[in-house]
Amino acid sequence: MKRLFIGIPVQSANAANLAETWRNDRELNDNRFSWTNPENWHITLFFLGDTAVSEIDLLWRLIDASFGETRAFNTELNGVGVFPDTGNPKVLWIGLKDIQHLLPAREKLGELLMQNGFAFDNKPLKPHLTLGRIKSLQNRQVFEELLKDYGEFLFDNVTIDQIVLYESILTQQGPVYKPLFVKQLIWE
Repeated sequence: MKRLFIGIPVQSANAANLAETWRNDRELNDNRFSWTNPENWHITLFFLGDTAVSEIDLLWRLIDASFGETRAFNTELNGVGVFPDTGNPKVLWIGLKDIQHLLPAREKLGELLMQNGFAFDNKPLKPHLTLGRIKSLQNRQVFEELLKDYGEFLFDNVTIDQIVLYESILTQQGPVYKPLFVKQLIWE
């Protein structure tokens, strides 16, 4: 069995530099965060969890069939927010402005996954990059200032040009995401 998910890698030096500044901010880190390594930033399309190795080839074919005609595009990393809400924040994230181009292919992939017996959480997609998980807020004021100051901030323009089947390997140092299959999107 392998712990799998299907996602979109997103890289941004600008956002990574700002996240590193926050990681090193003493006042902000009076709060307890588990920061995400920018190399692991991605948009999760579907989390599949423990999946038989024998199913990987089928997953490749389903991803290829679903995203075969999907075009690569550029979009914006825009604003920070939290899940589930500001009253009880657990995840700090950066949003993506527009990935509507991908929604028909994602819906098709979801249907194919269900038809082939894969179990997954089919909740609506909220495109974001997880900056960190919030363990506790000791200095709520500094955290709320960050949300206010960067709520509409344009971090960067990024390219969306791949769909990846990842294996998530849990380690003491945090998760390692190993690409098993990469579907390149079409450039015009």
